[in-house]
Amino acid sequence: MAVLVLAAGPGSPGVTTTALGMALTWPHDVLLADCDREPSQSVQAGYLRGMDHGGRGLAAIARLHREDRDIGADLLRHTVPLTADDTPRRRYLPGLAQPASVRLFDLVWADLADALAGLAGRGTDVIVDAGRIGRDGLPMDLLARADAVGIVTRTSLRGLAATRLYAPIVADQLRQLPTERQLGLVLVGANRPYSSGEISAQFGLPCWAELEWSPTLAAVLSDGADEPRRFTSRSLMNQFRALGLRVAERIEHQQADERALVRGRPNA
Repeated sequence: MAVLVLAAGPGSPGVTTTALGMALTWPHDVLLADCDREPSQSVQAGYLRGMDHGGRGLAAIARLHREDRDIGADLLRHTVPLTADDTPRRRYLPGLAQPASVRLFDLVWADLADALAGLAGRGTDVIVDAGRIGRDGLPMDLLARADAVGIVTRTSLRGLAATRLYAPIVADQLRQLPTERQLGLVLVGANRPYSSGEISAQFGLPCWAELEWSPTLAAVLSDGADEPRRFTSRSLMNQFRALGLRVAERIEHQQADERALVRGRPNA
């Protein structure tokens, strides 16, 4: 199973909507983890319509860390359901509640990353909403436990300018790791005005998906707007579903290659 990290440069939003859309259409049990270091509580206030998470989330995880308790054993207990359906199970780990908590969480990332990877090892995939890429990149502990990292960007010149500044920081971080991690682009608003081919060639990164520009449908996820009829079968949700399948396939193939190398022969 997989750990996928999604992030974006400043001025190119869409990470949380993309991460949530993927979690709601993911083919297996999945946990969406809000690891944005600029807290906004956008999922709780938007899609979950102000739901009280009862103190669950990263604040509770930090408390476990301070008490030197096993985060992995209690992780799911500090999550909330994304949907009422149990199959597949879709859970959400709320993010930081206060901006001042971010610095205090620096010592917790490693244990949280180990817990997320452990959850993936037990059959629940993990999608990490890492939010904006900072000047120092993303938490290295999260990247070390990720199987793939997606950079979400709009296709406007403004969005691409931000991605040009910050995507190389993440690429440099990944190159420091002992094993290769997949890095790709998720485009929001294809051909507005640049195409996936132009962007992929410019950045030297594969394009994993082109998501349509659909503010009305996206508002259901970002702002908790009322769902239109047949929302789950609309084109945007189908694009999220296809993206999840594509990323899962890429990760499975990479993991098969790694297992084959351990056995001393290439994967066919």
